Amino acid sequence: MRTWRRAPLVLASALALLLGAAACTGDPAPDPPDESPRPLPTRYEGTAPPGIGPRPVRFLHGPGGEGPDLLDDPMGVRVQSVGDAFLISSNSEDRHVLQRAADGGTLWEGDRQVERFSTAPDGGDALVLSEHTAKKDAEKQRTTTTVIDTGGETVWRGSDPRDTYLDGVVVRRPKGWSAEKPYGAFTVSAADGAELADFEFTEPPDEEAEEGAEEEPPGDVPAEDRFGVPVGAHGDVLFLADGAGRLQARDLADDGALLWEGSAADPDIAAAPQAAPRLVGFYDLPGDGPGTGTPSASGTPAEDGGGDPAARAVLVRWAGAEDPSVLSLHDLRSGDLLWSLAEPGANPSGAEISPGPVPGTIEDPATGTVLLPQGSGETPMIALDVAAGEIRWQFDDDAERALSPAFSLDGNLYGDTRGAEDGDSQTVLDTVTKDVVSDDLPGYVEAATDDGYALVIQDRQRFVFPPPGAPGETPATPGGTPGGTPGTTTGR
Repeated sequence: MRTWRRAPLVLASALALLLGAAACTGDPAPDPPDESPRPLPTRYEGTAPPGIGPRPVRFLHGPGGEGPDLLDDPMGVRVQSVGDAFLISSNSEDRHVLQRAADGGTLWEGDRQVERFSTAPDGGDALVLSEHTAKKDAEKQRTTTTVIDTGGETVWRGSDPRDTYLDGVVVRRPKGWSAEKPYGAFTVSAADGAELADFEFTEPPDEEAEEGAEEEPPGDVPAEDRFGVPVGAHGDVLFLADGAGRLQARDLADDGALLWEGSAADPDIAAAPQAAPRLVGFYDLPGDGPGTGTPSASGTPAEDGGGDPAARAVLVRWAGAEDPSVLSLHDLRSGDLLWSLAEPGANPSGAEISPGPVPGTIEDPATGTVLLPQGSGETPMIALDVAAGEIRWQFDDDAERALSPAFSLDGNLYGDTRGAEDGDSQTVLDTVTKDVVSDDLPGYVEAATDDGYALVIQDRQRFVFPPPGAPGETPATPGGTPGGTPGTTTGR
């Protein structure tokens, strides 16, 4: 196996042969090869990528860099954005650093496993961490779950296997609960332990029960007496799915009282029979509803200039096994249907009850666009105008299908081009029109935070760029940007 450690031996052997040859011929010995590493760049060369400020505010690697020691990991690191912070993770072990993007301050660091991203009780982003305690009996291994917000503060911690953290609340499931047997008693609590609601999700009576049985048919059970499995929450609204095509919204500020119920059988939704509902996201619609403006980011008040309050809405995907799935946008608290739209693909979820958002979804708050992956059908991706309930565009030809969208940044969609001959290759599209903004960037944009800071890789260095118009920003100078002292770094 080839290793870097053997390279100096090869160079030394080659040098000895050259010196021997020079001694035999009488020619002067050649200068030894320069074995010193090429200095790390500290200046960003070229123009800044679209959607960010013109010059970086700092760099991370090497002497003078403002990155954590974790960047020296021999296997490299990976970086993701979490709210207004960068999560830097080791590629060789469970080690992580949460760094504030604006000034590089360390918010949290630890060696626990990052299970998933979620939502903090205040509506911001959160990290769900797990720590396993080994025991002699492997089946009795204890797992402790800790949830931290983007400030690095712990918002919940628990080790009861019945408890699961769900978008700012804690759900206690029945003992022995499984997706195949989802029935039983549930308790929903705030992250601080205050009980918010409890209910019993009962198995519906067998439709083939003997004639004359006293059980009510499933359709005759009042909606307020039907429940389900908690699959999402937003503020004081809890969502339940019953595995039979129904989605309920319940008020946690009122002991779990029913707010509204939606069903795949609703003729206005027009989904396939018993299509399973799955939450896509939550959006603020300015003014009186669809078509009146641009939705803002989830949990952020919208500004429409007219003084009317924003209408908070929830986007739901109704997916069957084969038929095209259907999207429907509802008022969060009243359940009023704002629009419904058939998708190009079927998008089966693989489960009748699917907690958590649709994976691969990308939101661009600047333009009110949501990118939704398609599991099957004529296209792998659509761009949805949330306010209007219309598809802006979709990927069509082979070149577009080769693009893997990663994130949006101020109206620009960044995606990796699969199969590119030059390694990491990015293409930037206009989120509204799909027009190519750039496909020849001088740096690779690795991550972008909610407040517009971006991490850009160029020639073994990571540069942090601010959003356009950030305080203290000055125009870029030709030829790059000044930095500190050169140093060394590892690959990403």
